[in-house]
Amino acid sequence: MKHMKVKNNSKKNYPDIPPVPVEIIKASSQGRLIVFIGAGVSRIIGCPSWQQFADKVLRYLYETKRINFHEFENLRKLDPRKLLSICKQIISEKGPNPTPDFKKMLSPAKELSEKYKIYENLFSWRAIYVTTNFDECLDKVALEKRPPPLRMKHFESEEQSKIEPEISSKLIWSKEKLLVSNLNQSNVLHLHGSVIDVDSLIMTTSDYLNHYKPESEPAVMLKEIFDSYTVLFVGYGLEEYEILEYLVSKTSCIKGTLQHFMLYPMFKEEKNLFDFQKKYYTDLGIELIPYPIGESGYEHLNKVIEEWGKIIGPVAKPQGFYEKVKLIDEVI
Repeated sequence: MKHMKVKNNSKKNYPDIPPVPVEIIKASSQGRLIVFIGAGVSRIIGCPSWQQFADKVLRYLYETKRINFHEFENLRKLDPRKLLSICKQIISEKGPNPTPDFKKMLSPAKELSEKYKIYENLFSWRAIYVTTNFDECLDKVALEKRPPPLRMKHFESEEQSKIEPEISSKLIWSKEKLLVSNLNQSNVLHLHGSVIDVDSLIMTTSDYLNHYKPESEPAVMLKEIFDSYTVLFVGYGLEEYEILEYLVSKTSCIKGTLQHFMLYPMFKEEKNLFDFQKKYYTDLGIELIPYPIGESGYEHLNKVIEEWGKIIGPVAKPQGFYEKVKLIDEVI
């Protein structure tokens, strides 16, 4: 498989900045690159992991006397998905007041947000963004840093300039608006809801079953995403593999056909473990792209995203952009 390489003087097997796959470059130029964002991205700027978030909700229940200490100690042993399901049920049964401040629980650390501009770097890619996170980190960047309109130097008339896309980022979190028609450049789609609307949060097992029932808007959109777009997973770790595998199960890709990608953190000493993971995800149509964390830690992802943005961002175009250019040229 051919790749377009980022300039790198390293001769190591796993360079500090991995090459950008040609497939991602091509998808970006066609407006068909979708970046899936997991909790690992938000953690770099101080947001909690899923386990830490579940622990915060559980502690809130204990501090508001909805559970006793014995219940608190035993429930905290559960995995985050099960724990959040139980916490939501307790909140529902024992009254909504005072309500948990999910927005505050999921907020980033100011000093880390200023140090690592990871969401600004991601948004410079001008891709389509789908996230399983509840937080507003990418939302704020999308609203503050709307990309400027694209311009092409060969436009010579007012008629041609009318095809110039006016990109206006949309934030989407309600189930009814998780539509294929909203898969547009620079839009941010919260697949499992957002703290902007706590009622939209998908937390319990029953929430998931209802959210993805056959022919529901999210189920239809996911199938289209994995069948027709190139997907790059960023910030997905062990805590989210269950979610990741569920999402990928929606694809109908042919075994052995690599269509999607995942940036994968690894220690260079763990090459054998990486090879096992690589074989597993290859069968799901996902190519793992390793980046080393032995020296800089997980924060190195920020640098990878920044460097990739210098290649992906400049070539990014909305869907149908070149078709519109050709149509105007033919008319004129």
